[in-house]
Amino acid sequence: MKMKETRMEITHRIRLCKACGMCSKSCPAQINIPEALGIYKEYLAGDMGILEKLDEMESPGKPVDCIECGACSANCPDGMDVKELVRELAMMQSCRRLMLSRPGGQEIWRPAAAGREV
Repeated sequence: MKMKETRMEITHRIRLCKACGMCSKSCPAQINIPEALGIYKEYLAGDMGILEKLDEMESPGKPVDCIECGACSANCPDGMDVKELVRELAMMQSCRRLMLSRPGGQEIWRPAAAGREV
């Protein structure tokens, strides 16, 4: 991946995903990668609050659990660099968790969402 890839370029790469599930079937961390990429697509469309859904994914594994083995990319029939996209999501998920808590477990920041005060 290029160092300064634009949001439009990333969105285009994610749209190439046909959600066939081959990546998830090969994932030792049991991440539902098509679901995670769907969340990423909504985030890129401007829904900043959607990242909380990464922690709510129904699969046993979340992007932050990725061990970067590359099995997802190796099994993608379209040759997508799935591992890189999951890595980006894992970084966003980790940063979000750090921003939401501090010692003692109190929230210090939460993005505003419709119907919820900041």
